[in-house]
Amino acid sequence: MPTPVLRLGILGATNAVQATYLPVLRSLKTHYTLTAIYDPNAEIANQCQSRFDITHSTTVVEDVLRHKEVDVILNLLPMEYHEQYTVIALEAGKDVMVEVPLTMSISSLRRIREAVKKGKAFRSLEGTNETDGPKIFVGCARRYAPCFTEVFKKELTALGRVYYARCRHIAGPMNHIVAPASKDIAPAMKSNNNPEQFRALLEDVFGSEEDLTRDRVAFCRYLGMLGCHDLSVMRESLGFPDAVSNVAITDPFYSAIFHYTNSAENDGHPFILVYEAGVDALPRCDAHLTVYGAHKTLSVEYDFPRPGEKISTGTYVRVVVEEADGTVESDNVNANQINVTENAVPRPRVKRTETVSTCDEAYEREFLALHSYLVGGASAAKTTADDAVMDLRLLLMIFDHYNRQCGTIRTPLG
Repeated sequence: MPTPVLRLGILGATNAVQATYLPVLRSLKTHYTLTAIYDPNAEIANQCQSRFDITHSTTVVEDVLRHKEVDVILNLLPMEYHEQYTVIALEAGKDVMVEVPLTMSISSLRRIREAVKKGKAFRSLEGTNETDGPKIFVGCARRYAPCFTEVFKKELTALGRVYYARCRHIAGPMNHIVAPASKDIAPAMKSNNNPEQFRALLEDVFGSEEDLTRDRVAFCRYLGMLGCHDLSVMRESLGFPDAVSNVAITDPFYSAIFHYTNSAENDGHPFILVYEAGVDALPRCDAHLTVYGAHKTLSVEYDFPRPGEKISTGTYVRVVVEEADGTVESDNVNANQINVTENAVPRPRVKRTETVSTCDEAYEREFLALHSYLVGGASAAKTTADDAVMDLRLLLMIFDHYNRQCGTIRTPLG
């Protein structure tokens, strides 16, 4: 039976989309065809159409959302457009892939779920053979990297008790992600494509306009762009934390402590995970999740493309396993013994094993999982709308604790 070829409509043609998504999608010719692309800049849209052999290009987003020959919408626009265009696509009966996070508010999630119901009704009226409503797939390529799924998670299962964990993402330079240094939040809002929509999203998250401090705006923007990818990997690896504390915002750096107090995966032993993230001017990506056991340390490291980079420039996902190898270091250098000390204790060696997957392998696995999920294959996707609910729960846990720290918790009495 031939593999169904899904027709894609792509929203957004940023540098990141051109550097990662489009090259990989074009290579999967037996699974996808690039039917339409939208970008508000006509020159960019036309360039992408020509460069990646896309059938149609447009500066009108509805032309893609309602295109008769599009099966799946890839919503790769900023966070404030996730709900709006995902809802329109779902109501038109189209499946949707959207980058993590799907949404940051409960009411937004409800509207998206309602759109799935309307999409099912639309498909019924159109006379298709679909018995289910349209599906949602949430993009997080890190969770599909071969070395993460095949090595890191296997090693983590065999690690035994977890004593400590650390999740870090220090990236740069990515100045468009964070707010400029100003006490007024207006300059930060101006840098977004739709300031009013972004403000409405944040009001929905935090409860009122007066709570939209510069720190909250910056933190929310960072989580929407980069941070949720870290948290999603953390959650799949270690489970959902029981509590969060010490949320700190020193824009553009952010940190928090997650508490695993009675983790079933850790035989009931408590541990903490320290999360640290931020943006600076150094041209590197220091992103990893590290888990410490008694006799072994596991790390999964990410060097994903920064805006404008191509995935062929050495970007990777790497799993590092460190453990004692049972031998000791020699005191000989160039056949000469050094540092001879009476009763010296030999230093044991550390065995370091690395497994590397390329960035394009991670995206390829993700898009193959998307295809299998949408056409009803045997492999169930793990980054579905139900999984996105857990992302939302984690975000709300963080925001709630930060509100408590700031004394802005709302009660029925005000």
